[in-house]
Amino acid sequence: MKYNPVSLWKQIKKTDKINNLDKLSTAEMRRYEEIIAIQKLLTDGFAPVQIKDMLHISYNTIRRYAKGDPLNMCRFNRESVLDKYRPEIIEFLHQNMPRREILERLSSMGYAGKMTALKVYSKKLIEQLQIQYTPHKNSTGVPVNSKKKSDLHYVSRQDLLKYLWSGKSLPKEDIEYLWGKFPVLSELEFCIAHFRNIYTEKNLKILDWFIAIYKTCSLKTIVSFANGLLLDIDAVCNSVISPLSNGFVEGINNKIKLIKRVMYGRAKMPLLSAKIIQQPRHD
Repeated sequence: MKYNPVSLWKQIKKTDKINNLDKLSTAEMRRYEEIIAIQKLLTDGFAPVQIKDMLHISYNTIRRYAKGDPLNMCRFNRESVLDKYRPEIIEFLHQNMPRREILERLSSMGYAGKMTALKVYSKKLIEQLQIQYTPHKNSTGVPVNSKKKSDLHYVSRQDLLKYLWSGKSLPKEDIEYLWGKFPVLSELEFCIAHFRNIYTEKNLKILDWFIAIYKTCSLKTIVSFANGLLLDIDAVCNSVISPLSNGFVEGINNKIKLIKRVMYGRAKMPLLSAKIIQQPRHD
């Protein structure tokens, strides 16, 4: 069976008794013709893959227009199923009711549509009527607009730690505000500076002074740190005065672990030993 779009459209115009076709625009008329053709071909038993090639349209278009009133679907500003629930939806939006709850209420009233259509319809109502819709609430239960960007200035914890430990710059206004609101930051800043001074000066007297002072600090974590230094005082003293470091040993350990992970499941101990233990070169 051959398909002729022109003859099909002439047949549709002859048999169609709808009087509102003259009110359609040119674009809406073309869409109406397309919808009628899709539905007629489906009724005649043509497969979507055949209709796709005949009309040069996509599968999504065929699925969208396979069922329904062509006159309603061809309009760009067509009526929505949700129009009869418009007053209720407006009232729910003014109450900041979440859309999922709105969908449940409408379903109990007979609405059989999905959440996607409700989101699109409610978004249009919010824009048209300028509804202050804020269904999201913070921890105190106050409605907040999650999409509205806050004009407040924040100092992150990471920036604060980088300022205290690494010397990263921080605006003077932020320092004055934070140090005034949290006096403990001043004590923490002095503690870090004094601890750095131990290794800068390589002086054990400064270490003894640091432990004696901060054992009675108001911050429990610093008190615990000072007591931990005292418990392992010999190792701490060696780290202060000795030019040696265990960095080389830690680097070798890291290298061995890396080789072990790379070789996982591929070889046994002899090859692992050969890769780890470097044999002397004979030049």
